[in-house]
Amino acid sequence: MSSKLFAHAFPAFFLRAFSVLAPLLAPLLAAGVCPSTAQAQAWPAKPVKFVMPAAPGSSPDRVARLIAERVGTIWGQPVIVENRPGGTGTVGSEYVAKSPADGYTALFAFTSVIQAPALLPKVPYDIEKDFAPVTLAVYGPVALAVRTDSPYKNLADLINAAKNPASPLTYGTFGQGSTYHIYGETLRIASKTSMTMVPYKGEALSLTDLLGGQIQSSWQSVGILSAHVRAGKLRVLAVAQPQRAKVLPDVPTFAELGYPLDTVSWFGLLLPAATPRPIVFKMNADVNRVLAAEDVSKSLTDSGIEPAGTTPERFADVLRVDAAKWKKMIVDAGITSPN
Repeated sequence: MSSKLFAHAFPAFFLRAFSVLAPLLAPLLAAGVCPSTAQAQAWPAKPVKFVMPAAPGSSPDRVARLIAERVGTIWGQPVIVENRPGGTGTVGSEYVAKSPADGYTALFAFTSVIQAPALLPKVPYDIEKDFAPVTLAVYGPVALAVRTDSPYKNLADLINAAKNPASPLTYGTFGQGSTYHIYGETLRIASKTSMTMVPYKGEALSLTDLLGGQIQSSWQSVGILSAHVRAGKLRVLAVAQPQRAKVLPDVPTFAELGYPLDTVSWFGLLLPAATPRPIVFKMNADVNRVLAAEDVSKSLTDSGIEPAGTTPERFADVLRVDAAKWKKMIVDAGITSPN
């Protein structure tokens, strides 16, 4: 086609194309929204799934189910919590990373998602490239506890007793390579003691043995411990987070006592990386709205879980900074995961 002929033909072609597209574009143009915004306005149009990379009954699982129930009411759609444990959390994390980026499959993550790369030779995801952070939902502080009839009235008593190689003390965790194991080994090295880690397949199992006297101490989430503390069965020696737990204001932090355990555990929501930003922002706003509700906030705080609710950008910063902190703790302690 000559340039002159093309010049005459192009306006006619453009007009024909516009006449076809105009009816399709008109609703969006009239509403003043782009296609991704329109998609977010229609979302969710079916049930949403929160993938939990841990077994049922854990602290993250309970929080996920509370949020799922409440945010489902806002959305008018069921929010299903699906447990996919295994591989230090990598089984559930990989599943979400490779799921369609349509907002219907989210990862209810906890700190294992950034610990796994330092614990395992290889993980099937890149935390910065494969996920879109939504919100850091809550902080889940962890503490070291003993029975109330224990001779250890404070952390110094336990440390002093653990320095005697003739009678090594034990501490329970929910498994090799877990957050609790990392805390325990960091304390053991910093205090120059010879405490022995006893791994369990779940937090509840180690708590049962602590209450039964089979182990001398155990790392537990404050959310699990608080009821037993109120019942007079357990004594908390210290809490692993920068500031004191709201539900245990009289218990010092490890940092106060001179030990480098100020990296706090958290639970948060992640979506596949390519999820449209309007959907990310809507999920962020609605989950944070649930966390800010007075009854939800009180229920979480009373159980030792501290509501947060952040912007996606703030959560991305936490993921990056905390990944470096946990990696240093893991490498310094020489910990690897058995998975």
